[in-house]
Amino acid sequence: MAGGVNRKISAASARAHTRKSNQSTSFNLPPGVFQKILAVLFVEIFSWIYQAIQPPPPRICGSPNGPTVTAPRTKLRDGRYSAYKEHGVPRDVAKYKIIYVHGFNSGSC
Repeated sequence: MAGGVNRKISAASARAHTRKSNQSTSFNLPPGVFQKILAVLFVEIFSWIYQAIQPPPPRICGSPNGPTVTAPRTKLRDGRYSAYKEHGVPRDVAKYKIIYVHGFNSGSC
C-alpha cells in the first residue's frame, strides 16, 4: 500500500490555517468613524471660513464707538432717525415752517 500519511486535523486548526491572518494594527477604528471625523472637520472648517468672510457689525451714529452725528436729525415714532437740512432764514425768525420731502430716483413713491 502506497498510502499517504493520514493525519486527523481538528476543525479549529483547519479554520485557522485557511483564513486570512488578522494583522493587528495599533490604530483600529470601527467602520464609519473615519467618515464621521471627516464630516465634523469639514463642518468646522466651513464654519471658520464663514465667520472669516462676514463683515463687521455696523456702527451706529452717535453710539460710543460709532461715528459722530454730522447732520441735525429728528427721532421718528418707530425709533429710527431722519436727518434734515435747513434752508433760508433761521428757525427762530421764520414765520412759516414748510417741509419739503423728496425721494430718490430709484424710489417707487
